[in-house]
Amino acid sequence: MFIKNMSKRERYIALAAVSFVGLAILYSFILDPIAHEWQSLNSEMESKAAGLKTDFAMLAARKSLETNYSKFAKYARSDKSEEEAVAEVLSYLENLSRSDSCAIANIKPIGTKDFVTYKELLIDLSSEGTVSQFTKFLYDIENTKNMILKVRQFVLTSKAGQEGVLKGTFLISKIIIE
Repeated sequence: MFIKNMSKRERYIALAAVSFVGLAILYSFILDPIAHEWQSLNSEMESKAAGLKTDFAMLAARKSLETNYSKFAKYARSDKSEEEAVAEVLSYLENLSRSDSCAIANIKPIGTKDFVTYKELLIDLSSEGTVSQFTKFLYDIENTKNMILKVRQFVLTSKAGQEGVLKGTFLISKIIIE
């Protein structure tokens, strides 16, 4: 009855207004929440897919990691006490310096750093030699066959009054797997 009293133009305007309000309600309460949910599910799916891709890459690398671990673990694993391990490393470094003609001035263990799965034994070593002797000494330390040693820090200075002779201070570490 209200619509019958309206002119044709007013009916079109009322129909357009009702359609516009209906579309706005449809968009606000139905379409927009569905679109937001769709986007959040898409982003969640993409992040899970990226996580799976990372997990698969880690699984693929696992075999090579296990191979490398087993290869090096026999050199780092020790059933000796900490003092025996220190003595073994000190003895090895002294024999190495003799064979490379580097004169050790001072060698002392600094201590160990405990990590979750391993320990790191630190040794301070001072020696004298030429550049070629230090080069061979450093190479031999880094490429040992029966233990894992790493030169963490080294400082070379020229020795006063002697040409060609250097004084070296090294911080050497050995990994011990428990």
